[in-house]
Amino acid sequence: MMPAVLSLGEILVDWVCTTPGAELDRAQIFTKAAGGAPANLAVGLARLGVDTGFIGRISDDSFGHWLRNILKDDGVDISGVIMDPHAQTRMAYIVTTVTGDRRLADFSRTDCADARLEPADLKPHLFAQAAVLHFSSISLIANPCSEATQQAVELAHIHKLLVSYDPNVRLGLWPSPEACRMKVLDTLRWADIVKINTAELEFLTGSKDLGKADSLRQEHNIPLLIVTLGAKGAYFTCKDGSGQVPGFKIQLVEATGAGDGFSAAVIAGLLPHIQEGTGDRRDKLIAMTVDEITTIIRRANAVGALTCTRAGAIPALPTSEDVDTFLEELTTSKPCR
Repeated sequence: MMPAVLSLGEILVDWVCTTPGAELDRAQIFTKAAGGAPANLAVGLARLGVDTGFIGRISDDSFGHWLRNILKDDGVDISGVIMDPHAQTRMAYIVTTVTGDRRLADFSRTDCADARLEPADLKPHLFAQAAVLHFSSISLIANPCSEATQQAVELAHIHKLLVSYDPNVRLGLWPSPEACRMKVLDTLRWADIVKINTAELEFLTGSKDLGKADSLRQEHNIPLLIVTLGAKGAYFTCKDGSGQVPGFKIQLVEATGAGDGFSAAVIAGLLPHIQEGTGDRRDKLIAMTVDEITTIIRRANAVGALTCTRAGAIPALPTSEDVDTFLEELTTSKPCR
């Protein structure tokens, strides 16, 4: 089967310090985990039963082969992957707060494989067969990867794919906060589906007021914009209206990858609607009702919640069966406090 969803961007190694409260200058013990938001989303979709492909460059080193095998073992199509012998695998360094939360402390920035993706690396036949392209703003920071990402979006538009965009703001990788804000705002118009969190809403609009999300969607002509609210669930705005869908009470282990699992479930939920019959996929998305989107986001909230009950990003992402069991065991759906 050809992939229905293509996820473009970075796959990297998360080094997680397991000592609560230790900053990097005092951290000594780390665990290794696969990460990178587009890769997390690709695996999340595959576990939800969606044929998914990953597009990106991966270093032809030991870490890179390990990461490629993780994608392959989860059933992600890797025909869009380029193994780069002249680059290193990007590393992310995560610290654990005294309350048990995880925080990104630093990234490697030099000669990383994911940043070397070129327009010529793209395989047009993958776009001709797919329904959705997903990417984040990290691949827009610098050329050649920025040019490759724009080319991928252009291919997606040519073939009438929906474009899903998670800005996934990581200011430490950008030349300046303003450069990041301007690039994200300039590229929102590329997308049909945008997912941000409340911090990103404030970063882009100057306010955490959810009403600003409605204005942002209308200004940039986005059919569906979603703001994740952590334990409180998610807010969405579309042509038919808006709504807030509550989250679920869970025993939190860590939230790494929860947003990527959420996005994977949103895309998985939208696919039956946009692939049914003939006609333009964007028009079908625009025609969806608040009730239809609410149902999709409730399940996406469940995926995000389940991801928070296990350690790691990719290791924690649930299967469709996990989600079904979780929802069946709930007698009522209650907001988290």
